[in-house]
Amino acid sequence: MILRQCIVCATISVAAVTAAGTGSGVKVVGDACVLVDGKRFFPVGVYSADLEDFPKLAEAGFNLVHTYRWEGTSDHNWGKAWLDAAYKHGLMALVGLYRPRVKNMQFEACIERIEQYRRHPALLAWHTMDEPAWEKEGDHGEKYMPAAYQFVKKHDPRHPVTAVVCHFADAKRFVDTVDILQADYYPIPPIPASYYSGNGFRGIKMFVDAWREASKASKPFWFVCQAFDYSLLKEEKHNIPAEWKRFPTRRELRTMTYTAIASGARGVLYWSLSRLKNAREGSPVTGDDHWRRLRSVTLELKRLMPLLTSESPETIQSRDHVVAMVKSDGTQTYVIAANYERMPTETVLDVPGITSAKAEVLFGKGSAQVQDGKLPLALEAIESRVFRIPGKK
Repeated sequence: MILRQCIVCATISVAAVTAAGTGSGVKVVGDACVLVDGKRFFPVGVYSADLEDFPKLAEAGFNLVHTYRWEGTSDHNWGKAWLDAAYKHGLMALVGLYRPRVKNMQFEACIERIEQYRRHPALLAWHTMDEPAWEKEGDHGEKYMPAAYQFVKKHDPRHPVTAVVCHFADAKRFVDTVDILQADYYPIPPIPASYYSGNGFRGIKMFVDAWREASKASKPFWFVCQAFDYSLLKEEKHNIPAEWKRFPTRRELRTMTYTAIASGARGVLYWSLSRLKNAREGSPVTGDDHWRRLRSVTLELKRLMPLLTSESPETIQSRDHVVAMVKSDGTQTYVIAANYERMPTETVLDVPGITSAKAEVLFGKGSAQVQDGKLPLALEAIESRVFRIPGKK
């Protein structure tokens, strides 16, 4: 069992995003939620979002967007229009630097973009790189990542720097090159098994734990969930069984999300909106079907935002293939529990401060009983549940 006490998060709204326009910047406070104009912000983000996507993303509970049009020499007018539209819809944004320039350490060419957008109220963080390599021919992340971090912070010390990594060892390798680490971990299909730690979602918790250890719990972690058919990118090199040639199911989307949150992630993003729309030819699940699955999950997070941004202490537990967070929103206690393996499991969770109470299942049917501070729990394979319990923890 792992028990951890830490302080996290208060509420953010569109008003808080608007307040960011005063120029107060974004602040990293340990491994808690980042502060936007002094208010705690839990990002629910998506990659590859276009202007026309913003209304539906805002309605679905998203509050952070990214676009790959930053890759290249996008003109200032386009970038400002994109950021202005995000701001209008209550969305904050990751602004990327042109990756070939970063890799070649041609940082002077990045000054114009930083100067153009560093005062924009929609800017949450600078995105320097996606999956940097370590001591690899043609991609020496161990050289350009520290240099990029120092360069950006010199020209804009008021916004954090973030990057996405894809190997567990990258947490330690790049700990000093970002203020916020993101990790993408795509377990469907589970190839190769040795990298993905089996065919479950254990690797999500492993990433959060690796970052907490590498950063000494001094910087937040955001998890990038798989929201697309990964087999379309891998089937030329791997013999993928038919059952894995698909989008993630709704249960898989939920459990990726809640495994990350219960493990201590301070934000979740989904990759990517453009790929999400691409259904395999002949698939019974269309891109629209898959969007509805994802939207149902992000709307849950929208309802949980007061909890996710609460400053209340939390307890994180891990046992019997279940990771769980017990936390209060200031009025009631919640338990977020996820079975990250593809087999049923039973466990008993500790609920400090609650002697006896009924635990109501949110976003579903049923309930459970807390007795003597214990919550017995049975979860199916890759199942997650959120419980609400009367009374503060």
